[in-house]
Amino acid sequence: MVNETSPFTGELIGEGIKEQYENGIKNGFFQGFVQDKNERFVYEGKYINGIKHGVWTLKYLNGDTKGILKYNYDKPNGQWTYFYENKNMEGYENLEDGILHGKVVKYSPVGELLTKVEYYNGLLEGEAVFFYKGEILETLTNFKYGKIDGGIKIFGADGAQMLEGTYKNNKREGVWKFFYKTGDIKTVVNYKNGLKDGEIIIYDKAGLVAQKSRFIQGNEVDSNGSVLKKDKELKDSIVDRFKKFNRSLKYEKYDKILSEME
Repeated sequence: MVNETSPFTGELIGEGIKEQYENGIKNGFFQGFVQDKNERFVYEGKYINGIKHGVWTLKYLNGDTKGILKYNYDKPNGQWTYFYENKNMEGYENLEDGILHGKVVKYSPVGELLTKVEYYNGLLEGEAVFFYKGEILETLTNFKYGKIDGGIKIFGADGAQMLEGTYKNNKREGVWKFFYKTGDIKTVVNYKNGLKDGEIIIYDKAGLVAQKSRFIQGNEVDSNGSVLKKDKELKDSIVDRFKKFNRSLKYEKYDKILSEME
């Protein structure tokens, strides 16, 4: 029959499912279920000629909102906002034509600020602030073109400062100070272009010098400049942490989940 080979136009309806087609192409309102690891959510949104457009929502199975996701002709665009099961805001990410652009903010389930950073054309830019629960400062630093550039301070969960230093283009530069929990200086390290370069001093808890050493371009040297020990290039856990942070943002995950339905 002719109708069996003609592209479908109409509406498909099932339990919790609704799909609208025109000439075999998704066009109109869609509702269904998506899986994120062990969690199942309801999605709702509209297609225009097979392309996601406008506001899409993810909902917990009880009907409460999990996420408000905005598309501009299939590209994440505008503010994507997320919520915990207790209805408190989990955070938001700002995008422009599929690229991070603007503020990214995250809160704890009880509303405490955990993260506040900003992106420009997909790259971290300007001040970045991270907090422990209770809004105790954890990390304060700056970015330029996606790389750490400027001062950095890191604190423990008890509020005690752990370190302070400076980055230039993702590489440690100048004097870095590391602290005991008491706030007293533990170690002073000089860096140049990401490598230990200059004097390194270790202090005991009484504030007395316990050890001194000298480095040139990452290698430990004696008083005559002869190499005592060659060091491998520093694998910077702080830089790696922010690379992982970029990969942990939610918009890519949810955009992928919704795209995999197609």
